[in-house]
Amino acid sequence: MPLLQSSHWPFLIDVYFFLGGVAGGAFVIATVAALVNTRAYRDVVRAGYYLALAALIPCPVLLIVDLGVPARFMNMMTTFNPQSPMSMGSWALGVFGVCVALAVLFTILEDLGKAANLSGPRRIVGVVGGAAGFFVAAYPGVLLGATARPLWIDGHALGALFLAVGASTAAAAIALILTVAGRARGDGATAIRRLTVLALLVQGLSLVIFIVAVQGAGSPASDRALALLMSGPFKLTFWVGAVIVGMVAPLLLGLADLRRPSSALGALTAVMVLVGGFLVKYVIMAAGQV
Repeated sequence: MPLLQSSHWPFLIDVYFFLGGVAGGAFVIATVAALVNTRAYRDVVRAGYYLALAALIPCPVLLIVDLGVPARFMNMMTTFNPQSPMSMGSWALGVFGVCVALAVLFTILEDLGKAANLSGPRRIVGVVGGAAGFFVAAYPGVLLGATARPLWIDGHALGALFLAVGASTAAAAIALILTVAGRARGDGATAIRRLTVLALLVQGLSLVIFIVAVQGAGSPASDRALALLMSGPFKLTFWVGAVIVGMVAPLLLGLADLRRPSSALGALTAVMVLVGGFLVKYVIMAAGQV
């Protein structure tokens, strides 16, 4: 894949990357829950698919606003180019959007009693959409890694990091939805809280690998870019917001919540994970463009 010479990506793209990760993560979680045990994890399946739709709806709008001309977005959707990261991303988003819409439609029909059992079609849509959702969640990190900016091109774990953030924030959002809906005591809610803790561990490990990879590049430009992130103007956002508030604190709170379940503690943990997940992507994007 040829390196991309990126222009400055605005805050709207940060939001798009975050929402795309949540949507992809929520859909994959819902699909896996449906495949494992639809009856036991029914609440997780419903919350996951509905969340995927809610997070996905703003994404095309954000892309169109960023491109400035709606026809440019439509052009990417009508031209399939495997060598173009933008074309692949647009097509993955399109396929994912169709699968999300179908999965939500099947879920609504079952909820309304209009169809007794749509598990078969939903399983097919879930597997196809899950693959697309996995791509949508990891794609921003891969795209940045193919962009000629020192902090990104040498951070070889960016795809894994963005994927882990998508999983942790999606799990946290589903847990928060279940808590608000008064369904924080079931098997599904317990499994989601465990998944949130696991995803945070993977997220932290991916972040460490990302930092080590940039340090190991041995490039003065990479060293300067990493210094901006860890000890320069972005240090408070990175260390306090992304690391402490967004990973360390909710990891400890999440472990405590697993031992002694508490709706208030679970909700606080979920909110911190969501805030931290956004800040991880935001600060890496911001520091990489300076």
